[in-house]
Amino acid sequence: MSWDVIKEITLNFFQKLCIEIENIEIVSEAENIYYIKLKTPDSWLLIWYSGKTLEDIRTVLKSIIAQNLENKHLILHVEINDYLSKKEDKLHDFVMKKIAIVKAWKWDVVLPFFNSYERKKIHSYVCELNDSEIFTKSVWDGNERRLHICKKSKNITIDMDGIDI
Repeated sequence: MSWDVIKEITLNFFQKLCIEIENIEIVSEAENIYYIKLKTPDSWLLIWYSGKTLEDIRTVLKSIIAQNLENKHLILHVEINDYLSKKEDKLHDFVMKKIAIVKAWKWDVVLPFFNSYERKKIHSYVCELNDSEIFTKSVWDGNERRLHICKKSKNITIDMDGIDI
């Protein structure tokens, strides 16, 4: 079974990095999609600033596992001490606060730079609200792409970063 192989590879990977793993859980979300949940006292080493190291570890671990399973279509999610769940909750709260600003002041809000996955999450949050007064749009391209939360009756746009100040 691929769960056993994934667990063995994952434990071996972190052992070679001298990272203590207290608990590991492998869940198959769908065919070729695996979710690895880890508990470790060394989470700060693995997550680092804004989860960048976690994303790098996920990429390397996915490559190793895909090669061993001979599966190039493998999708792997790695969760360390519930970091991604907490990050998603914070993102949701952040978006809800910005929606409140849009509704109260009737201004569009330009959000800070987010990666494509986070922008997609925000678009989904707003869409799931089924709020006929609010919509989202992404503007610009590449690293300059920014998400706007807009009121249907548009008046003013506020740059929340303060870049235009």
